[in-house]
Amino acid sequence: MGVNSLPWYFLPTLEETDTTVSLAGDEWHHCYHVLRMGEGDMLLLFNGSGVCKEGMIKTATKNEGLIELTKDHTASFQGLRSYKLTIAFAPTKNIDRTEFAVEKLVELGVDEICFLDCDHSERAHLRLDRMEKIVLSAAKQSRKARLPVLRDLISPNMLITHFKNEQPDTQVFCCHLDNSSSPLVENYIPPHDVLMLIGPEGGFSVEETEQMAMRGGKMVTIGPYRLRVETAAVAACSAIHLLNELKK
Repeated sequence: MGVNSLPWYFLPTLEETDTTVSLAGDEWHHCYHVLRMGEGDMLLLFNGSGVCKEGMIKTATKNEGLIELTKDHTASFQGLRSYKLTIAFAPTKNIDRTEFAVEKLVELGVDEICFLDCDHSERAHLRLDRMEKIVLSAAKQSRKARLPVLRDLISPNMLITHFKNEQPDTQVFCCHLDNSSSPLVENYIPPHDVLMLIGPEGGFSVEETEQMAMRGGKMVTIGPYRLRVETAAVAACSAIHLLNELKK
């Protein structure tokens, strides 16, 4: 069985120097009870921070398995880029659409996903633990050893201020379809780091757009049409990756 066919399991305590580890909990339950894996079977373990190792099950009980690590695949599955991409969007009233956006952003590749608390937001609360499970599932599906950071609800202004203080070279874009906006392709300079903000279905308020602009946010469009929140998030993520590819 090739490495790309091996099942993936999340072990946050996995270290680069480990040679033998124990797998338990939900991950081992799936491995042992669902896939019926046992002694001699091969799998891949990753820690969410980039480390990924192939291993063989040496001993297997119903509660845990002892895994002998046989090969390091960290270089193959880290997914490192020359730029960092943060997508921030307002959660939708229909939680399924928010979950869809999170799943697709992980598959496409982002470093951070932030949830915005806007003046016109349709959702005031979010189960971050549920989003973490979706992130983990999508990372396994797309073979990514590095999990994006999840940031709970935060106002657009506070988020931009944080980035300007901590990562001042980041280009900040706000998806906003009106006459004051210009196409993303005319404003983004690859391979700069990017913070992309996407408002709720009702859009950013006038006060929010003014405050974001004062803090260095550039109003941009990613096409001539009004998009749903989840569509805009996926389109913006794809556009940044494509613009970087074209500049190579």
